[in-house]
Amino acid sequence: MTTTPTSLNIGATTAMRVAADLRQRILNGEFAPGQRLKIDDIATLFGVSHMPVRAALQELEAEGVLQVFPHRGAEIRGVDVRFVRNMYDLRAAIEGMLTERCAAAITAPVISVLRTTAQAFEEAASRGDSHGMIASNLKLHAAINEVADNPEAVRVLGQGRLLVQALRLRFGFGPGQAALIAQEHLDLVDAIARGDVAQAGERARQHCIRARDDLLELIQH
Repeated sequence: MTTTPTSLNIGATTAMRVAADLRQRILNGEFAPGQRLKIDDIATLFGVSHMPVRAALQELEAEGVLQVFPHRGAEIRGVDVRFVRNMYDLRAAIEGMLTERCAAAITAPVISVLRTTAQAFEEAASRGDSHGMIASNLKLHAAINEVADNPEAVRVLGQGRLLVQALRLRFGFGPGQAALIAQEHLDLVDAIARGDVAQAGERARQHCIRARDDLLELIQH
């Protein structure tokens, strides 16, 4: 069969849909760390051919979510205490730097976006909406990272993030942590709005460290 540009586009779109669906299933815990994903099973689940499944698995492998084995499907990356600690230590370093760069180049329109998003997180926290909290948190940091303008750092930051998010949805937050995170976001945005580079970077790093310690406490008990 001759492959046309149109069929390639359709295949790419299907692969993106499969990848997005797999991310959601991993996030919700339907597919768990350490679980094997067979190409035949995934193709049957989504009603597609093997080609877009392979492409979707390769996309998730590039994101650090799973490992692909030639001709044998894939396995969702295992997570443990060491993985969580390493992920948050990495985030503290990179997000601190990105937040500093954002504070140095912040503009009024972006400050408005950050305040609105921080408020959305606070509202989600007040009603115990973990999915809403994760979505607002991602949006807040995405806005910060866009101003920081370091796509290479953002790419590294995204490695394995989905698995940490899945853990957070599974274990939730320790007592009082959701409200504390909401306040940390507001304080972080205030530092950025003032253009206080040092304070913004330090708040971002401490924010990651406290999130790390909270999740580790929940996992180990």
